Amino acid sequence: ILLSDVRARATPFLVKIHQEVPAGAQRSAAISQTYKNVLERMVDEELQGRAANRSKLVVDAKEVDDAIGRVAAQNGISVDKLVAEAAKSGLDEKGYRNEIRRQVLEAKLLNLRVQGRIRVTEEDVRTMYRKLVMDERRKLGFSAAWIRIDAPPADKGAAREKRAQAESLAAQARAGADFGSLARDKSDDARSRDRGGQLGQLRPGRLPPAIDAALMNLEPGQVSSSVRVGDSFFVVKLIARDETELPDFEEAKNELGERVYLEKMGKARRSWVESLRRQTHVEIRM
Repeated sequence: ILLSDVRARATPFLVKIHQEVPAGAQRSAAISQTYKNVLERMVDEELQGRAANRSKLVVDAKEVDDAIGRVAAQNGISVDKLVAEAAKSGLDEKGYRNEIRRQVLEAKLLNLRVQGRIRVTEEDVRTMYRKLVMDERRKLGFSAAWIRIDAPPADKGAAREKRAQAESLAAQARAGADFGSLARDKSDDARSRDRGGQLGQLRPGRLPPAIDAALMNLEPGQVSSSVRVGDSFFVVKLIARDETELPDFEEAKNELGERVYLEKMGKARRSWVESLRRQTHVEIRM
């Protein structure tokens, strides 16, 4: 792979860099990183091309035309308009067709070597949904209450007793006891005790990290186990959380399944390409 090849492939990215990144050290760094990224991609393509030859896979002109037509349709524009847009980024029609050809060939290879091994389970999809829920919760406001039980510092025996007391209070609250009454009777936090432990409206990150993390995993009305912060044990209750903008799991299930599949496909592709690299001596002199 020649430096001139790398520069030619990098042209669309360089056009964007010159439009968006100010001249100077920042632009130079962006250009250098672009060359490295493009070269890595071209090495992968070379290895995949050799694998395609061994598997006797080819991409004919009709397949390229069909793929370009699909891209144009997805963007709601004509093929001529699509090619013209590519030209604005520094990629002429021949270069654009070559890029599409490489993408089609890679898709064929992945279908042959990787795709059949990928399975998406219900648990995979639920894990993805849970991740989205937790990501959103890090931005949503909430209201909470707590009971604080202080333990004498450097007294392990007393600390165990205080932890047991906190766990007992948590169990009582979960069993239906009024959290506010427990807080007024037992909490060592004078500022919130008279309010039944209520802390008011909060944003994530305002409370100690361990308490914040416990609240993240609660649904409104739920009570945590005891959480130790310094020499105190806390039992926290989530009273309410701002309304979610996420659809429920059943509504999002199909789309999430596709996202999980694409993630697994990406990892499988990377693993396969790395195996090709291990079988080949690759020397980079740039």
